[in-house]
Amino acid sequence: SGTGFQGGIASYGAIATNAHKIVHLTTYHAMSRHRANVCAALGDSTAHAGNTISAVNAFQAVFNIVLTLLAQTYTNWDQSYMQVTGAILSNYSQAGLVTGIVLTFLFCANTMIACLDTSRAFKKICMESKDVRRIDRLPFPQSHIKPLKTLTAYGAVVTIRMVFSPMINTLAVPLIGGYLLGVKGLLFLISGSNVLILCLSTLLINSGQSWVSARKFVLFGLLKDQNGEVVGPDSVHNRNLLVGESIGGPLEDTTGPAMNNFIKFVAVFAYVTGGPAALYDEEPKNTWWRGFLTVAISTSMVAFSKVGLDFVLRVVQQLAERRRRKQEYEDGQIEDDLAKTGDDDDDDFDTNV
Repeated sequence: SGTGFQGGIASYGAIATNAHKIVHLTTYHAMSRHRANVCAALGDSTAHAGNTISAVNAFQAVFNIVLTLLAQTYTNWDQSYMQVTGAILSNYSQAGLVTGIVLTFLFCANTMIACLDTSRAFKKICMESKDVRRIDRLPFPQSHIKPLKTLTAYGAVVTIRMVFSPMINTLAVPLIGGYLLGVKGLLFLISGSNVLILCLSTLLINSGQSWVSARKFVLFGLLKDQNGEVVGPDSVHNRNLLVGESIGGPLEDTTGPAMNNFIKFVAVFAYVTGGPAALYDEEPKNTWWRGFLTVAISTSMVAFSKVGLDFVLRVVQQLAERRRRKQEYEDGQIEDDLAKTGDDDDDDFDTNV
């Protein structure tokens, strides 16, 4: 029921936001835009409620997976996990709690940095590329169709950078915990991270939503001052809230919800590798070196996703641009430019976009 409720109110927020954008891109009718603004403000609040419910659902799902992993592991060892005796918190258990906290904050920072890098890439192409600018000779909305298509195609490639690094981080967490700390450490790693993420994701989502909602009320002209005058986009309040939204937006839409998916994926992957696959021992006396190897490999892959992947994407982008220019030349759209320089000249293409 919680998942259905979350999906219902979150989908309403997404529908209202998309409808708002479509209205503003297709008409100048004042009443239509005002109604779209009101629906978007309401939908933004329902989407926030859906994100908050997702944090609770994630906590419950991970708690159940951890219990299943505990029972499955000790069953494979022909032991009853309800009759296991010993110290409540062993050294491996304490290390698991600390490791879970560190890796959770590492994922949070990794996701935030990836989101900001993607934002900078979009800012760069919007400021430097002529292909995403409005076509002045065409009426609205035809003047925006081709630039939006170009920007969408560019974003589909650039956002790949946002996926790889956090995904590598997520896959490495259960492997590091299981190999370095054993099953006991892994169980406490997931449990500690689960509680931390429930609190932290709710904090990030609420704080980000506060900035975003406040600016939308000002931007849409839905807020009035003490004299009854509308506080609009030209006010100093909007400029101040724009700075806050630049920080709160990634917290609400990316980092907060991503942490819920992070802990669910970690728990499921830990169950698969620690339960049926039985890759981990109760104590890491024979598997600790695999943990350090996992750390080295995952660090190298994250470094490649930050540096090497950029080079690969630039090459792919250059090839796509070359193909597009060649197609335009064959269609006679840029005949004069290519007739002077030749379609195989590398200088025809701006590789810095």
